[in-house]
Amino acid sequence: MQLSILLIVIPPYTRIYEHKHFEFGTQPNTVISREYSVTSRRTTEPYYPINNAKNLTLLKKYQLLSQGKNDIIFGGRLAEYHYYDMHQVIASALNKSKAELRII
Repeated sequence: MQLSILLIVIPPYTRIYEHKHFEFGTQPNTVISREYSVTSRRTTEPYYPINNAKNLTLLKKYQLLSQGKNDIIFGGRLAEYHYYDMHQVIASALNKSKAELRII
């Protein structure tokens, strides 16, 4: 049995991905992406939620606006104002998909 490594953490990187493992590739070459941590600033795109009173109030407003609407699904870190590790993001997405498809 052959094992493949999909994600590793080696400082100074936040993560290193080897993309061929996402698609179960057998190609001889690959692409590797490295993520670096950065400090969030007003001029940068937010990747993680900032859990403060202002944003939690905004989240509640969005949730109230979406009640009774069947064409809106909130998902992911920014949509749920919650920090997730990757396995939690995948579990959340699968659960939302199952609920939407009425599998659960």
